[in-house]
Amino acid sequence: MTLVTLPGCSSRRAEEGRSVASASPADSVAPLPPRAEAVAQADALAVEGAKRGGVEGAKLSLEAASLRLRVFRLEGRSADALEAEELYRAATRVAWPGACDAEIELALLDGELKADPSNENRALRDIRQRHHGESCARRIEPILSTLSAFDPAPENAGAAPGASSAAAPGANDAASKGAVVTPELSANRASEPARITSIEQYGGKDTSRVVVLMTEPALFDVGEVAASGEQGPRLFVDIKNAKYHGQRELDGSGLVAHVRVGERRDSTRVVLDLASTAYRRVFYLPEPFRLVIDVSKEPPLSLSHESGPRHVRRVVLDPGHGGRDPGAMGASGLREKDVVLDIAHRAAPLLARELGIVTLLTRDSDAYVPLDERVARANAFAADLFVSIHCNASESAGSRGVMTFVLDASRDDLAARVAARENSASEQASAELATVMSHVVDQASVALSHHSADLLQRSAVSSLSPRYAEIVDQGVKSAGFYVLAGARMPAVLFETSFISNAGEERRLDTGDYRQKMADAIVNAVHAFRDGI
Repeated sequence: MTLVTLPGCSSRRAEEGRSVASASPADSVAPLPPRAEAVAQADALAVEGAKRGGVEGAKLSLEAASLRLRVFRLEGRSADALEAEELYRAATRVAWPGACDAEIELALLDGELKADPSNENRALRDIRQRHHGESCARRIEPILSTLSAFDPAPENAGAAPGASSAAAPGANDAASKGAVVTPELSANRASEPARITSIEQYGGKDTSRVVVLMTEPALFDVGEVAASGEQGPRLFVDIKNAKYHGQRELDGSGLVAHVRVGERRDSTRVVLDLASTAYRRVFYLPEPFRLVIDVSKEPPLSLSHESGPRHVRRVVLDPGHGGRDPGAMGASGLREKDVVLDIAHRAAPLLARELGIVTLLTRDSDAYVPLDERVARANAFAADLFVSIHCNASESAGSRGVMTFVLDASRDDLAARVAARENSASEQASAELATVMSHVVDQASVALSHHSADLLQRSAVSSLSPRYAEIVDQGVKSAGFYVLAGARMPAVLFETSFISNAGEERRLDTGDYRQKMADAIVNAVHAFRDGI
């Protein structure tokens, strides 16, 4: 990797020196030990942080990130910078005062590595907005002053790739809030227009999703027009170099009253007529390429530092696969789609009877439901928690154990393979999705998703261990899962066991094992609601 020095990036960092969040008068001038020793110290801190979890774990991750960053500053090896990024990211997943500092350090380092001060500018502005009033947010002002030349232009709401953007002129402030992420396309790609194959709607009173399916990737701009007279607010997306030959006007429902499509000189415009002002998130999913437009009356989940019981009244259980998609299959013919539907059917009445929680299943029978629609149903349902249930599979017949996933960036090879299988896409596409969503998802949902995943993982191991010997705890992992993309609530993907393992397939084929999996889900939801 070649690092390019730009104004506002490494020149500014040279003045700041190292992470303000963990610096002290003593260690700010302390010499670094030899590289091998410094890396070993950082790794030990990272391992201990992952083991402890919570605020203590986040503090150790931040300390490890700062140490790895100092090594990078001294030697300039990109591997050290990438490790520092991962560690800073880990420190942001817990609600604690240092999370803001970790986010700032991550934005600065990411902007430097990508040699993209515009992206850095946008990331810092987003952090300032989310942490308004916190002491660390004051750090951002002098940094932004050095990046003022890269302030977003108000007249272009979606031109910059890979980042959130400002609103179009005349847009209502309430409607302009949200993120836009566009793909980065090669300059030498084919100039043939992309074809819009269909436009799907998933409507709800307060939250709606529109998905534009396309034959290949395309850039797009996003704009908004405020309500005027009897005309309500409108959100529009101009998809560049794209053609559409389908129905030009589609009736919507709930928040999206109508969807209209029109041709422009060099683009196709998709217009959402909204029933009221709305927050929006516009992003894309690769393989196959589709543009996702999410709108909601409510802002993103706000991060709370308070402990105690949580508001959990509605839960969505998502039995994976279904219909023409059987999912993974065991050697004896057991199908993933059947196992996970049965587990969901066992968990749902327990959630209602024992916890008084209203539960929605994304599919209640052997039906196929697109991945895009599953989380859209959860958003429209105003769910407080989303649990997607699956059976794991591996080319290695010896792989076994229970694991739980959240939507986040990862360099774990196993996690990448699992995500690729569940997405029916390549590992590269799954990794790209995680990068895309890092610009869209709010840190509150990320932190709470990690916490709920940890509760579910521990609950599953505890539920199974007394009855079944040698349960392997595969832990909580991160990867890019399409089914979790755009969730407005904490969302996890639960891999119950390896159906590809003969022993675990036999267990998954029993009512007792499935019931214990259902019990684990119910116990985890209970603990999450009680603030454990």
